[in-house]
Amino acid sequence: MLAAMRALLLLATLLASAGAAHARQAPAPPPAGPLTTARLNSLTTAGVAVAEVSDYVYGGYRGGLKSPPHADLNPGKAFVIFWKDFDYRFVFSHEASYCPWFELRSGAGVSYQMFEGNEGWAELFNEQGRRERNSFVDVIEAGPRRVWVRWTYFGVNMTTGEAAFRGVEDFWAFPNGMILRRQRYHTLRPGDPRGYAREPIELIVLNPVGKQWFDVLAPETSTGESRAFTGVDAFSRARVDIYWKRKDDPKKIFAGTTRRAGSPWKEIDDARGFAGIIPLRDGSPFFAIGDASGFSHALVRLKEHGDRKGTGGWGWGTLTWDHWPVGWLNSQAHDLSAETFGRYPSHFAPFGLDLWSMPNEATEARDFYSLVGVGGADAEEVRRLARSWLESGATDPTRAASLRPLRGAPRLKRR
Repeated sequence: MLAAMRALLLLATLLASAGAAHARQAPAPPPAGPLTTARLNSLTTAGVAVAEVSDYVYGGYRGGLKSPPHADLNPGKAFVIFWKDFDYRFVFSHEASYCPWFELRSGAGVSYQMFEGNEGWAELFNEQGRRERNSFVDVIEAGPRRVWVRWTYFGVNMTTGEAAFRGVEDFWAFPNGMILRRQRYHTLRPGDPRGYAREPIELIVLNPVGKQWFDVLAPETSTGESRAFTGVDAFSRARVDIYWKRKDDPKKIFAGTTRRAGSPWKEIDDARGFAGIIPLRDGSPFFAIGDASGFSHALVRLKEHGDRKGTGGWGWGTLTWDHWPVGWLNSQAHDLSAETFGRYPSHFAPFGLDLWSMPNEATEARDFYSLVGVGGADAEEVRRLARSWLESGATDPTRAASLRPLRGAPRLKRR
């Protein structure tokens, strides 16, 4: 029954949303049956490919995965996009509610989250959201010229499991190492504010077990800080950098101080095109948005989470949680502690954006596009890429496919 319902839902959404530009490549069948992670590590592709994996676990976690509270059916199930030329992967993990992330060679990763329900009443980072019926993935094209993955999810209440809205996200991955993402949601509670979502993107950085933010972020050797975020205007020279510095606090092992340098935040917030970058030690995952991709600068607010008053952020600073991507408890917030540090992976979030300037009804059934990928240490290269993408047709997968690969992107070494 579940499979039949999913097939009908997939067919309906495909007919409703797949235009001519999305159908130029004939669909390729998904891989025949799931693979082990060991088998995946030996696969190659002529460009880009996706495979289903049966035993994926993020970040060195070695504990049990009994359901509940872990994902039902098979918490080790995952869909992994990989490239011929690039040394990173894009992972949809069932245990993590399929909310995907780039995973780099070091094991660190960056996720861009999903539509999170108003007031946190309905989302996915909880026991209910880890159930297959509330979040699932379909492979529409398996490569090698293009991968097309569709992720469907229901924003659900942590306690009751009641669904408030349905999200549908498409990811087109290309041999150039980049992914075009399209986000859309539909309310299941018309007129009820809890049935709407106005926070579609959050930059969430993933730490493997036993690692913290100062272990995975790029170090600034001259100051003893870590660079937690870089934001650039695609159409001007405006740029901001956010730096974190470790603070000795035995009660909060993730404690640190934050500071921002560069252009006034308003210059970034008013940008017609924007790229946000997380500089990790072995690569810099980024995303780009703009007026041309459905994220109007007049309606979108960019937020630094270390600055509550100046940017509208949550004031989290270096706060780190451990309830995701391994969902070991039915919680949407659990701070990392010395006790859990060596057992679970963890995550932190230096940046996000919201659509609070838009009425609830205006955010529903609307397409929002972003370009995501992994660059190197040169933020200017990402700035140029973002501008090129926004000027060439930001909602067209064929345009994203034609972008030049980033020279600084982590590359696979030829043997």
